[in-house]
Amino acid sequence: MPSDPVRKLLAEAAQLPTEQRRELVDELAQTLPEQYDGDDVDLDYDALDRRMESVRNGTAVLVPWEEARKQLLGE
Repeated sequence: MPSDPVRKLLAEAAQLPTEQRRELVDELAQTLPEQYDGDDVDLDYDALDRRMESVRNGTAVLVPWEEARKQLLGE
């Protein structure tokens, strides 16, 4: 679960136009160690945009973190 500062930044970043979000991702990727080279990040921006829009407009089916964690970690 993201920390409060990260959650706040994500909420602000989600309001940016697509191109500015791409720019932000690229800039952040450049701040990571070399093994996380931004060129290796293969993101489907269209899928991300569709998912973010479905959350914004209330059509997304959201899963509580506790349930998602159990699914991901097999708890």
